[in-house]
Amino acid sequence: MPWGTQSTLPSAMGLWLVGLGIELRYGRPARSTDNAVVERSHGVLDQWVVPEQCADFTDCQQQLTWAVQTQRERYRLANRQTRRQSYPGLYTNERSYSPDAEPQQWSLDRVRHYLARFHFQRKVERNGQITLFANHYSAGRQYARQYIEIQLDASTDQWVMRDEYGHELRRQPAKELSYELISQLRLAKRRRP
Repeated sequence: MPWGTQSTLPSAMGLWLVGLGIELRYGRPARSTDNAVVERSHGVLDQWVVPEQCADFTDCQQQLTWAVQTQRERYRLANRQTRRQSYPGLYTNERSYSPDAEPQQWSLDRVRHYLARFHFQRKVERNGQITLFANHYSAGRQYARQYIEIQLDASTDQWVMRDEYGHELRRQPAKELSYELISQLRLAKRRRP
Protein backbone atom coordinates (compact mmCIF):
# COMPACT_ATOMS: atom_id res chain seq x y z
CA MET A 1 0.00 0.00 0.00
CA PRO A 2 -0.66 2.54 -1.40
CA TRP A 3 0.92 1.72 -4.79
CA GLY A 4 0.53 -2.01 -4.89
CA THR A 5 -2.74 -3.84 -4.90
CA GLN A 6 -3.73 -7.50 -4.78
CA SER A 7 -6.86 -6.65 -6.76
CA THR A 8 -7.52 -6.03 -10.44
CA LEU A 9 -8.72 -2.57 -9.38
CA PRO A 10 -6.25 0.30 -9.72
CA SER A 11 -4.73 1.52 -6.47
CA ALA A 12 -5.72 4.82 -4.87
CA MET A 13 -2.28 6.20 -5.64
CA GLY A 14 -2.65 5.16 -9.27
CA LEU A 15 -5.99 6.97 -9.52
CA TRP A 16 -4.53 10.04 -7.82
CA LEU A 17 -1.74 10.12 -10.44
CA VAL A 18 -4.29 9.68 -13.25
CA GLY A 19 -6.22 12.63 -11.81
CA LEU A 20 -3.05 14.73 -12.12
CA GLY A 21 -2.76 13.76 -15.80
CA ILE A 22 -0.01 11.17 -15.41
CA GLU A 23 -0.28 8.12 -17.65
CA LEU A 24 0.19 4.83 -15.84
CA ARG A 25 2.18 2.05 -17.43
CA TYR A 26 2.26 -1.11 -15.40
CA GLY A 27 4.94 -3.71 -15.85
CA ARG A 28 4.25 -7.40 -15.65
CA PRO A 29 4.85 -8.75 -12.14
CA ALA A 30 8.23 -10.46 -11.66
CA ARG A 31 9.42 -9.43 -15.14
CA SER A 32 12.25 -7.01 -14.42
CA THR A 33 13.56 -7.37 -17.99
CA ASP A 34 10.47 -5.52 -19.26
CA ASN A 35 12.00 -2.32 -17.93
CA ALA A 36 15.64 -3.30 -17.56
CA VAL A 37 17.12 0.23 -17.58
CA VAL A 38 14.99 1.38 -14.66
CA GLU A 39 15.56 -1.86 -12.77
CA ARG A 40 19.33 -1.51 -13.25
CA SER A 41 19.13 2.08 -12.00
CA HIS A 42 17.30 0.86 -8.88
CA GLY A 43 20.04 -1.74 -8.37
CA VAL A 44 22.77 0.89 -8.55
CA LEU A 45 20.92 3.19 -6.15
CA ASP A 46 20.44 0.26 -3.80
CA GLN A 47 24.20 -0.31 -3.80
CA TRP A 48 25.10 3.37 -3.37
CA VAL A 49 22.47 4.32 -0.80
CA VAL A 50 21.51 1.98 2.02
CA PRO A 51 18.42 3.44 3.74
CA GLU A 52 18.86 1.22 6.81
CA GLN A 53 22.21 2.90 7.46
CA CYS A 54 20.92 6.45 7.13
CA ALA A 55 20.56 8.47 10.31
CA ASP A 56 17.10 9.76 9.35
CA PHE A 57 14.90 10.71 6.40
CA THR A 58 16.91 13.87 5.65
CA ASP A 59 20.17 11.91 5.57
CA CYS A 60 18.63 9.35 3.21
CA GLN A 61 17.28 12.09 0.92
CA GLN A 62 20.72 13.76 0.80
CA GLN A 63 22.38 10.47 -0.11
CA LEU A 64 19.80 9.78 -2.82
CA THR A 65 20.26 13.28 -4.24
CA TRP A 66 24.05 12.78 -4.30
CA ALA A 67 23.72 9.40 -6.05
CA VAL A 68 21.31 10.70 -8.70
CA GLN A 69 23.39 13.82 -9.38
CA THR A 70 26.56 11.73 -9.63
CA GLN A 71 24.95 9.39 -12.16
CA ARG A 72 23.53 12.26 -14.22
CA GLU A 73 26.40 14.74 -14.09
CA ARG A 74 29.66 12.79 -13.65
CA TYR A 75 29.39 9.46 -15.45
CA ARG A 76 29.65 9.54 -19.21
CA LEU A 77 27.62 7.50 -21.65
CA ALA A 78 28.94 5.77 -24.79
CA ASN A 79 28.72 9.11 -26.64
CA ARG A 80 31.12 10.64 -24.07
CA GLN A 81 28.42 12.92 -22.74
CA THR A 82 26.81 12.84 -19.33
CA ARG A 83 23.11 12.02 -19.05
CA ARG A 84 22.46 15.69 -18.34
CA GLN A 85 24.18 16.67 -21.61
CA SER A 86 22.47 13.91 -23.60
CA TYR A 87 18.97 14.54 -22.28
CA PRO A 88 18.59 18.24 -21.39
CA GLY A 89 14.81 18.07 -21.77
CA LEU A 90 14.59 16.04 -18.57
CA TYR A 91 15.57 19.14 -16.60
CA THR A 92 12.78 21.38 -17.85
CA ASN A 93 9.47 20.09 -16.60
CA GLU A 94 6.62 22.37 -17.55
CA ARG A 95 4.19 20.25 -15.53
CA SER A 96 5.91 20.38 -12.17
CA TYR A 97 3.87 19.34 -9.17
CA SER A 98 2.81 21.84 -6.55
CA PRO A 99 0.72 20.75 -3.55
CA ASP A 100 -0.93 24.18 -3.46
CA ALA A 101 -2.03 23.89 -7.11
CA GLU A 102 -3.16 20.25 -6.85
CA PRO A 103 -6.90 20.95 -6.42
CA GLN A 104 -6.85 22.99 -9.65
CA GLN A 105 -4.63 20.51 -11.57
CA TRP A 106 -6.40 17.34 -10.46
CA SER A 107 -9.37 16.15 -12.53
CA LEU A 108 -12.05 13.68 -11.48
CA ASP A 109 -13.08 13.43 -15.15
CA ARG A 110 -9.68 11.92 -15.99
CA VAL A 111 -10.22 9.32 -13.26
CA ARG A 112 -13.75 8.57 -14.51
CA HIS A 113 -12.62 8.00 -18.08
CA TYR A 114 -9.67 5.91 -16.96
CA LEU A 115 -11.84 3.64 -14.80
CA ALA A 116 -14.47 3.34 -17.54
CA ARG A 117 -11.91 1.52 -19.72
CA PHE A 118 -11.85 -1.45 -17.34
CA HIS A 119 -14.18 -4.41 -16.88
CA PHE A 120 -13.92 -5.92 -13.41
CA GLN A 121 -15.17 -9.38 -12.57
CA ARG A 122 -16.54 -10.21 -9.14
CA LYS A 123 -18.14 -13.23 -7.56
CA VAL A 124 -21.38 -12.29 -5.83
CA GLU A 125 -21.35 -13.25 -2.16
CA ARG A 126 -24.10 -15.34 -0.56
CA ASN A 127 -25.78 -12.18 0.71
CA GLY A 128 -25.98 -10.78 -2.85
CA GLN A 129 -23.18 -8.26 -2.43
CA ILE A 130 -19.90 -7.58 -4.17
CA THR A 131 -16.97 -5.48 -3.00
CA LEU A 132 -15.28 -2.79 -5.06
CA PHE A 133 -12.43 -0.93 -3.44
CA ALA A 134 -13.59 -0.93 0.21
CA ASN A 135 -17.28 -0.54 -0.56
CA HIS A 136 -20.05 -3.13 -0.62
CA TYR A 137 -22.60 -3.00 -3.43
CA SER A 138 -25.77 -5.03 -3.83
CA ALA A 139 -25.98 -7.12 -6.97
CA GLY A 140 -29.03 -9.05 -5.74
CA ARG A 141 -29.37 -12.32 -3.84
CA GLN A 142 -30.59 -14.09 -6.96
CA TYR A 143 -27.02 -13.77 -8.36
CA ALA A 144 -25.31 -15.26 -5.28
CA ARG A 145 -22.18 -17.28 -6.11
CA GLN A 146 -22.29 -16.18 -9.74
CA TYR A 147 -19.66 -14.09 -11.47
CA ILE A 148 -20.72 -10.72 -12.78
CA GLU A 149 -18.91 -8.04 -14.72
CA ILE A 150 -18.71 -4.45 -13.48
CA GLN A 151 -17.86 -1.34 -15.48
CA LEU A 152 -18.06 2.34 -14.62
CA ASP A 153 -20.44 4.48 -16.62
CA ALA A 154 -18.41 7.70 -16.60
CA SER A 155 -21.37 9.84 -17.66
CA THR A 156 -23.47 8.88 -14.63
CA ASP A 157 -20.81 7.88 -12.03
CA GLN A 158 -22.50 4.52 -11.65
CA TRP A 159 -21.13 0.99 -11.52
CA VAL A 160 -22.98 -1.06 -14.13
CA MET A 161 -23.32 -4.75 -13.24
CA ARG A 162 -23.87 -7.29 -16.01
CA ASP A 163 -24.35 -11.03 -16.09
CA GLU A 164 -22.18 -13.41 -18.11
CA TYR A 165 -24.27 -12.71 -21.24
CA GLY A 166 -23.84 -8.93 -21.00
CA HIS A 167 -27.35 -8.20 -19.74
CA GLU A 168 -27.51 -5.29 -17.36
CA LEU A 169 -28.51 -6.37 -13.87
CA ARG A 170 -28.21 -3.25 -11.79
CA ARG A 171 -26.60 0.18 -11.45
CA GLN A 172 -25.13 1.53 -8.24
CA PRO A 173 -23.67 5.01 -7.57
CA ALA A 174 -19.85 4.83 -7.37
CA LYS A 175 -19.22 5.87 -3.75
CA GLU A 176 -15.46 6.10 -4.13
CA LEU A 177 -15.34 8.74 -6.85
CA SER A 178 -14.26 11.85 -4.98
CA TYR A 179 -11.13 13.93 -4.84
CA GLU A 180 -11.10 13.68 -1.05
CA LEU A 181 -11.04 9.86 -0.91
CA ILE A 182 -8.61 9.41 -3.79
CA SER A 183 -6.17 12.19 -2.83
CA GLN A 184 -6.01 10.88 0.74
CA LEU A 185 -5.39 7.35 -0.62
CA ARG A 186 -8.40 6.03 1.32
CA LEU A 187 -10.04 3.74 -1.23
CA ALA A 188 -9.08 0.42 0.32
CA LYS A 189 -8.98 -0.91 3.82
CA ARG A 190 -5.47 -1.11 5.16
CA ARG A 191 -4.43 -4.52 6.36
CA ARG A 192 -2.63 -4.79 9.61
CA PRO A 193 0.92 -6.11 9.35
